[in-house]
Amino acid sequence: MSRDSNPCSLSILLLIAILVISISNYFTFSKIEYHLISSTDTDSSNIISLYQSESIKELRKNALLTAENDRKMLFNASRLTNNQDFYKMVKVEAHCAQKERIGEKGDGGKYVCNPKKVKKDCTLLSLGLNNQIGYDQHIYEATGRQCKILGADLDPQNQQTKDSYAKMNGELFAGRIPNEITIPQMLEKAGRKEVELLKIDIEGGEVIALEPLIKDYFVCQIFIEIHGMPSDHLRMLQIIAKYGFRIFNVDENLLCPLCCEYSMINELCMAQFGVVPLGITIPQQIDVRRMDHLDGN
Repeated sequence: MSRDSNPCSLSILLLIAILVISISNYFTFSKIEYHLISSTDTDSSNIISLYQSESIKELRKNALLTAENDRKMLFNASRLTNNQDFYKMVKVEAHCAQKERIGEKGDGGKYVCNPKKVKKDCTLLSLGLNNQIGYDQHIYEATGRQCKILGADLDPQNQQTKDSYAKMNGELFAGRIPNEITIPQMLEKAGRKEVELLKIDIEGGEVIALEPLIKDYFVCQIFIEIHGMPSDHLRMLQIIAKYGFRIFNVDENLLCPLCCEYSMINELCMAQFGVVPLGITIPQQIDVRRMDHLDGN
């Protein structure tokens, strides 16, 4: 009798143990799932309410109605030599309600959209330092000190800059971009595959350095200062727009008449940062050819 009862008792104990573990796991995973669903629902509801706002609907409607004419006006301005007139013709293509100026108040500051909404352990890329890292320190703080920051410049930075980067657990690179070092090479050395926020001001080097990055790597926001005549600005904006980026801020550089700051966001990141798409105002090459044809050129 005891021989039969022992296996039976062991089986009952084993079943009870399995039941206890199952119940414990159920409540643990339910709690995690509830947290994830609640967070998602909150973000989704915020986005839905933003898109359903009457003022936003009207803003988008008007932007779409004027988009074709805006493209024509910008194209015409790009064929002239007045930069200030060109900057006025550049219309935002996305609405960011929570823009934040990061960095110095004068030259060097960038408009970033909702920096608190970055992903955890994201990558911040700052190209063009010259030992002026006000932007770098500010964006590191604004994103909650949770992102990896990479900085680069033509020359090695001084000890103070190196120490400041060390405190942010950042990495510094030196060399002419892209001749001596490319942006993808920096990411590979740092073990990074995506870029959340990219600041680039490398005095014209961005013309050939930026496209290889946004072609093969996922980037959310770009803050770029473009130098040159209106045609140069349009050409660079067309390259960036080709990969799904839209302008959400235009900031003329009053200290450099041929320079202008543009803030752009990837269409795939708009929901993450609470951005509303408007009309596309950067004419692509096919639009330019059609406009030339209509002008009889």
